[in-house]
Amino acid sequence: MQTDFLITSIERVIFVGKDEYPEQEIVYRHELKSQELIFNFSGRSTVHFNGKILQNEENTIRYLPKGENREYTVSCQVRGECIDIFFQTDRPVATEAFVAKCRQSDAVGLLFKKIFSLWVAKGEGYYFECMSLLYKIFAQLSKQNYIPEEQYQAIKPAIDYIQAHFLENNFTVEDLAALCGISDSYLKKLFHKKFGMPTSKYIISLRIHYACDLLQTEHYTTSKVAELCGYSDIYFFSRQFKRYMGISPTQFVKKYRSSK
Repeated sequence: MQTDFLITSIERVIFVGKDEYPEQEIVYRHELKSQELIFNFSGRSTVHFNGKILQNEENTIRYLPKGENREYTVSCQVRGECIDIFFQTDRPVATEAFVAKCRQSDAVGLLFKKIFSLWVAKGEGYYFECMSLLYKIFAQLSKQNYIPEEQYQAIKPAIDYIQAHFLENNFTVEDLAALCGISDSYLKKLFHKKFGMPTSKYIISLRIHYACDLLQTEHYTTSKVAELCGYSDIYFFSRQFKRYMGISPTQFVKKYRSSK
């Protein structure tokens, strides 16, 4: 993947649900007018694209280059959901299609969801915010936040614990550092190096990501979602959700329904 390109435009952002393409195999025959970046939240499929075979699974990003489409077939094994961003750059992001597995999938998935929510809401300044978020996604892709394996293993107990207990409020940075057997300051340094954010923001991103998933089911009220995500104050939850997603939980549900 190139790193010296400029994003010149975002043309559209779409959400593709599990039931939109009932066929087991989909064949696309048209020329791709835009580059595409697709985040797979769930499902599994095999894509044959211009001689390459791409395996799409949960929490993978697929890139498709603009131009001639000699072969583009999607064979679905398990139906899932994805968000597709159509965009233009001053030079190609890459010359060939590729799939990348996201090591920090919840944070990247949340960026895709935020772009989608801003795009469909089309509030003041939404386009510039979407452009900024797309750059953030490419920043994550370009580095994948790799750190030396020994450093990753040093904080892995904390990462595993957070991912298992992010809905709880009864642990601190000191607890996480003790779990890893390292100092608080060293944990903070390595965690920021790995995820580009402190533990507190990472936990919030996991909660908001989970809240989006619950809201999309349309089985819960906003109050219940707040409770399930570890918030005792629905107003604080709503403010934090809007800060991260750009729209309120109620607006998110409305926009999600209108996109189906």
